[in-house]
Amino acid sequence: MERIQIFFRYFLALPCILLVSCAHNEKPRYAVPSTGEQTLEMEEYKAHSKSQSSTDNAPLPPPSDAEDISAKTVGHLDSADDTEFIQTSEVSNKSDSNANLDTLIQTTFSSDSTAIPPAPGVGSDQLATDKNADLQTREVALTIEELLQLAMANNPTLQQAMAVINKAQGIKTQVGLYPNPTIGYQGQEIGADGTSGKQGGYISQTIVTGNKLSLNQAVADYDIQQLQWELETQKYRVRNDVQSQFFASLGAEQRVKLSFQLEKIAEEGVEIASKLFDSGEGARPDILQAEVQLGEIRIIRQNAEYDYEAARKQLASVVGRPELTEAPLSDVLNNKSTDLTWEESYQHLQTNSPELQAAYAKVSRAREQIFRQESQNIPNLMAQIGVARDNETGDDIANVQLGIPLPIFNRNQGNIDMAAAEYHRSLGDIERLQLSLQVRLAAAFRDYQKAKKQVEQYEQDILPKAKENLDLTSQGYRQQQFDFLRVLTARRTYFETNIKYIRSLVDLRQSEVAVSGLVLSGGLSDVRDISQGVGGVGNRGQALSGQ
Repeated sequence: MERIQIFFRYFLALPCILLVSCAHNEKPRYAVPSTGEQTLEMEEYKAHSKSQSSTDNAPLPPPSDAEDISAKTVGHLDSADDTEFIQTSEVSNKSDSNANLDTLIQTTFSSDSTAIPPAPGVGSDQLATDKNADLQTREVALTIEELLQLAMANNPTLQQAMAVINKAQGIKTQVGLYPNPTIGYQGQEIGADGTSGKQGGYISQTIVTGNKLSLNQAVADYDIQQLQWELETQKYRVRNDVQSQFFASLGAEQRVKLSFQLEKIAEEGVEIASKLFDSGEGARPDILQAEVQLGEIRIIRQNAEYDYEAARKQLASVVGRPELTEAPLSDVLNNKSTDLTWEESYQHLQTNSPELQAAYAKVSRAREQIFRQESQNIPNLMAQIGVARDNETGDDIANVQLGIPLPIFNRNQGNIDMAAAEYHRSLGDIERLQLSLQVRLAAAFRDYQKAKKQVEQYEQDILPKAKENLDLTSQGYRQQQFDFLRVLTARRTYFETNIKYIRSLVDLRQSEVAVSGLVLSGGLSDVRDISQGVGGVGNRGQALSGQ
């Protein structure tokens, strides 16, 4: 009895201690900074966040804080057809993931700090140094490899994708936390025989059974894995867009140079027509025709300059460095093209597509969700213990309560059926995606074949003949062997064939990028977010409610 009295006194004192502690720590954890501080801190946050992405140009696996991915065979859960299998990705290194999650949890800030918290794992100053580099005034041409490295460090969609992964890791941590106990006061029979009745307190705890919290985190694991493959998908999109815009800029630059050459030829044509007219050997309409053609070529040259300016701005935007519009580019447009075959390209796509890997992770997530919903049928245990003083009799008393909800009507059968249906839907999504990838690759490979054939024909046959025709016609016009109409036709033919050749070159390079880059594009497309209901938060509510 004496021990119960001591416990009772300390038990009643505990709420007072908690109230005093809360009143002492009134200051919010994060103070609201001023507008100027917010702007400065956001710039610092961006500089830190951008260093999260890898600057390696080679295709990268999911981030190192992800679990190692290994291929594993996953069967249907349908008992009627348990022999059908698909390939999916599994988690093989739980300890590394938990260690990184511990690092995430330990990222805290002092209560008087006004700094915006950076993303977990961010802290390198490499990007800040890189952004200060004056690439606009450099004399050495920017290579495509350098632009790809800049894009990996500066493209905002990669920072968004990393933030979504960090968000999912936070959700995973939250859904595995055990519920807090409840402490409270209870009074009964107050006023009986003029006394205060029974006065005391209690503490209650929900005991989660069926391994529900661990299963919540297992579901969230696959959400994280899917997001990591989506990050890899976005990296491919950024790389492909950078390369595509790089070649588009080179093509626009070559069209500008070609239009200047043709403008010079047209100016010489006006001069020749004028001299022939002054000597009485030409006609006034020849001069007018030459001047009209010169005016048209100048318009074409101006349009080419506008196209080049727009292409450079688009390239700089995809890289994430809008100021890189004047730095020279390394001209590799005329380099030898890559020989691609359909069989090798299709096999490469099916083996390495991060879109497929994300779909496999989605299947594993749906399978794990079935296990999670099946465990929901195991009721939680609700325990409560209390102590009180009966002031009417002078006795110290204690009480213990245990209870479980009886799964009589609600056995979670609807959620189990829904999870099974989602599993089979995700299986169908893999088949759909495989067919969709084949359609996209077929279109890209067709463009590659057409462009490659066109480039070969222009280089081996059409361009040499167009140049020879222009030289012979111009020489014959000076010697009055051909009329001026033939000269105009030869010039137009030479110009149009060269323009088409440049466009075919650009199409060839861009189609090579599409085929080799797993037919992905959209380097500035919006990144899919993960809602707070995804990743097991809904499962957590189920786990704690016991329903």
